[in-house]
Amino acid sequence: MHFSSWTPLVVSLLTISTTAIPILEVRKNGGGGGGGGGGNTATRGGPASAKVTLYSQYTCAAPNTPPPTDGSAGTNVTFSVTEAQCTIPTTGLQYGGALTASLTATPKTGTVGCYIVGHSQQGCGIVLSNVMYGWPVGGTSVGSSLGCGNPPSGTSWSAFEIICQ
Repeated sequence: MHFSSWTPLVVSLLTISTTAIPILEVRKNGGGGGGGGGGNTATRGGPASAKVTLYSQYTCAAPNTPPPTDGSAGTNVTFSVTEAQCTIPTTGLQYGGALTASLTATPKTGTVGCYIVGHSQQGCGIVLSNVMYGWPVGGTSVGSSLGCGNPPSGTSWSAFEIICQ
């Protein structure tokens, strides 16, 4: 069998597209799996939303230990994210920063968990140049939180969303 120089690129694109399909399905269905039938939408719940706070200069002491509020964690920016919507805060999460989050609305019934997802580009599009990273929220009820999360080093995060499945 002969492999051309394009084979690694094609395999990489195939891997990316199969990895992105569940995320696209979540977005298509308004933040949850499912879809389908004419059930009562009042009992479905959702869309989930969360209040997110970004800290400019902080390394988390532990995943569930929030940053101090005395100013030593750097300046902070607070904004809301809602399922199936891309949010671009006034200031992104830069190198050496941290974030916290707390659910303000529950996702649809039967959802197992939610992630606050950061995007390296100023938008939530799934393209090759847009690196995505997610931080898990510790539950699906209002008030469930992400105590403290640091991004991988070397990337700044300009857009955010909440994805629940």
